[in-house]
Amino acid sequence: MVGWEITRECNLACPHCFSAATRKSFPEFSINECFEIIDQLSALKLSAIGWTGGEPLLRKDLDDIITYARKKKIKSSITTNGILLDEKRARSLKRAGVVAMQISVDGSTAERNAIMRRATPEDFRKIMEAIRICRKLDFELSMAMLIGQENLDDAPEFIKWAKREGVESVRFCGFTPWGRGKADKVKARLAFTNRLGDLHDFVASAVRKRKPMAFFDPGFGPLPPKYDYHECVAGQEWFYLTSMGDVYPCTALLDRRFRVGNIHERSISDLWNDPRMTEMSRYPKDRIQGFCPECKHFEICHGACRGASYMHTGDLNASFPVCLSRAES
Repeated sequence: MVGWEITRECNLACPHCFSAATRKSFPEFSINECFEIIDQLSALKLSAIGWTGGEPLLRKDLDDIITYARKKKIKSSITTNGILLDEKRARSLKRAGVVAMQISVDGSTAERNAIMRRATPEDFRKIMEAIRICRKLDFELSMAMLIGQENLDDAPEFIKWAKREGVESVRFCGFTPWGRGKADKVKARLAFTNRLGDLHDFVASAVRKRKPMAFFDPGFGPLPPKYDYHECVAGQEWFYLTSMGDVYPCTALLDRRFRVGNIHERSISDLWNDPRMTEMSRYPKDRIQGFCPECKHFEICHGACRGASYMHTGDLNASFPVCLSRAES
């Protein structure tokens, strides 16, 4: 699978945005360049594209690009803030071949969402309508919320809201200080410096839910009660393509030091087979320093995500600083 930032332009300017997307224009691929990239991805037997941004629905030609991908037997999913997803556009994307939608909204009310995303009450109304349209048209639908210490108390209400709307799954995104999120004022609001115990208790409760199912991304590290952690697939089953052509093994590895190359200069096949693509997924765990190697869960959690650890600390060998096992009561 590839995560494809089809545009970095966005109709919002969230303070925590890891890609620092804004309303200004950025360089991006033409539609014919997109077709050429899809041809290369098809040759690699790629199975799926996750279209993201920025706000991918700002690309008026996205429907045509996804149609081309479908003809190449590639499935498509979209991550969107939902504001531009009216029924006409949703039906067009459904015809194009989109099978799944993730709608990102960071609060259970217009007021809470505005604090996190600088969105208006009208934006929130459109998001609610987009959720209902996706349910009506039978997309695989999930709602996604970024959790920081500032809005942790709203997370249980978010789950209740999703249940009322008939949404089958919710995805919680862990705050990682990257992009605009590296700003000190954003970290002061969102980083779990003082509420790690509260986060632990919420996660431990939420992972037991079945309707809706609650999922937590790698930014949370190993989850209670077992604290196991998936094997890293960065550069093995997945990579990330930016709107300017840069290729990275994963969205957790967006520092320039992890950049494998640019498709304007090298073929995707060449980049995919570059040894740097799997450097992080094969990173020696015996290099990790600090409290992780002494932890009883280390053999099953492997020290958590190296990309997330690097975002927090600037050190690839650092222990995962917001590990929930350290907050066990």
